[in-house]
Amino acid sequence: MNRQLRNSTLLSVLLGVIVLDFGGAAPREHGPMPVDEVTIVGSLEEAAGRRPGPAVLVFFSLDCPVCWEEIFEVRYVIEKNNIPVALIGISADSLGDLEPFLARHAFFYPVVSDQGRELFRRFKVKLEPFVVVLEGGRVIHRDNTSEAMDVRREKLTQCLLEISAKRPS
Repeated sequence: MNRQLRNSTLLSVLLGVIVLDFGGAAPREHGPMPVDEVTIVGSLEEAAGRRPGPAVLVFFSLDCPVCWEEIFEVRYVIEKNNIPVALIGISADSLGDLEPFLARHAFFYPVVSDQGRELFRRFKVKLEPFVVVLEGGRVIHRDNTSEAMDVRREKLTQCLLEISAKRPS
């Protein structure tokens, strides 16, 4: 009886370690793999290096609730459709403001802190939210700020689904 209890306890501990090691879920074969902590980096190269292939850049501001909706909507589309892209947030907000916001909203994809707005200038972003999709070092999708948000989202979703369709089966 005592031995049976000890074996049962040992099995429970081992199962607990296995669940912790896999984060409670099986690893995914394709699609973005966020880490389980807030990751704020200083450059696009550092963020993109975390995941090869196409990248979706979402420029956002913490002062813009529409931006929050956009970054979470893009995350939803990517995760729902298991699209093999790297999602990267880009913000000019301070680290002290970004970190608690990202943690509170469980946004565990890399975010580039672009306080000097270098990436904003490089990609000609005048206001947020703004989405750019890169593939092979070139821009394959760019938001058109003169269009309504629902039209912009539909065009982005179509671009992402085309990327997914090109993925080898």
